[in-house]
Amino acid sequence: MNEMRNMETKKMEELYGQIADLLNQMIPEEWSRILLYSEVREGMSQVYFYYYRTSQDKPIYSLDIVDIYNIDKQNFKNFDHKLYDCFERLWEEFKIQGQEPWTHLTFFLDSTGKMKIDYSYEDVSEISPVEQQEKWEAKYLSL
Repeated sequence: MNEMRNMETKKMEELYGQIADLLNQMIPEEWSRILLYSEVREGMSQVYFYYYRTSQDKPIYSLDIVDIYNIDKQNFKNFDHKLYDCFERLWEEFKIQGQEPWTHLTFFLDSTGKMKIDYSYEDVSEISPVEQQEKWEAKYLSL
């Protein structure tokens, strides 16, 4: 049983590592920290993030990266799809392990590789995505 648990934990750790790698590839400059929101439920998922440059206190929104840095949209979109896939697989992994699947989470990553994840089980299906994003931003970002 313990060996099975270690294998499951290893899968989750691999997903966390993939998420960190993808984020690092998506951000075309030095950064100090990233705050990411992911919401997953049957038939729906959402992922966005903000990062802080090492030299500034104002966060950059993930959807603004393409415009600010004039990056190839399709390439960025491919990374974005992989990011969505990682969080959907993470959500599925919770179910496979018999754990209650989270409804949304906040993923913190700093430039040293230190990460923290706040899982939430609150039902957000009745809240519009815009309202949820505003609520999340108010809680986590210093805009």
